[in-house]
Amino acid sequence: MKRVIGILILVVFLGKFAYPETQTVTDSSVALPQLSLQQARKTFLKSLVLPGWGEHSLGNHRRGYGFNSAEVLCWIAYAAFQIQGKTLKENMKAYAAEHAGVYPKGKDDYYFTDIGNYMNIFEYNEQKLRNRQYESLYPENAKYYWAWDSDNSRKKFDRLRVRSSSALRNSTFAIGALVANRIISVIDVMILTKDRVEKTGPDFDATFLPLREGLELQLNLNF
Repeated sequence: MKRVIGILILVVFLGKFAYPETQTVTDSSVALPQLSLQQARKTFLKSLVLPGWGEHSLGNHRRGYGFNSAEVLCWIAYAAFQIQGKTLKENMKAYAAEHAGVYPKGKDDYYFTDIGNYMNIFEYNEQKLRNRQYESLYPENAKYYWAWDSDNSRKKFDRLRVRSSSALRNSTFAIGALVANRIISVIDVMILTKDRVEKTGPDFDATFLPLREGLELQLNLNF
């Protein structure tokens, strides 16, 4: 989980602070070239497709490299979590087959959670009958049968299951970080182009306001 938090921190801060803003035009007395509305929209789309692309097209290369770096790190994290989670899941199934006589093919995550909490199918079904949870009963046949050879084996299996689930869940956080990286890059481009877009009509402005529950998007249209 710490690795996922680190990824999110990188997404938010790497492009903004780790790489200070640098313009191709360094003389503050020289006006930056104006952009048409169509050019500005294309720049937004570039950052939506690949974070940092829009910044590069505006000459802000170091900021662009920051977003590029965050993108690469997020993809690496996603791949690493997916590989780890799937490998642990296969090891978990093989372990259950060896130590509990489980037939793992076609079983869902709920089944593996159940066999990690009960020593055998009979103990599980008895508990469900006592609770009158008849819809949760498993047929007592070879397809759903399990009986652990020891409680230590069951606990070891459950640790493998939890680690696998955690890794796969963390990969979804990496996907969330990829989405956040795009949103932040687009907002960054909006800030960079705010005073460079040629005014051909009403002035449109978008502002994100922090709220207790999250963010609020405020749109202003000035004539």
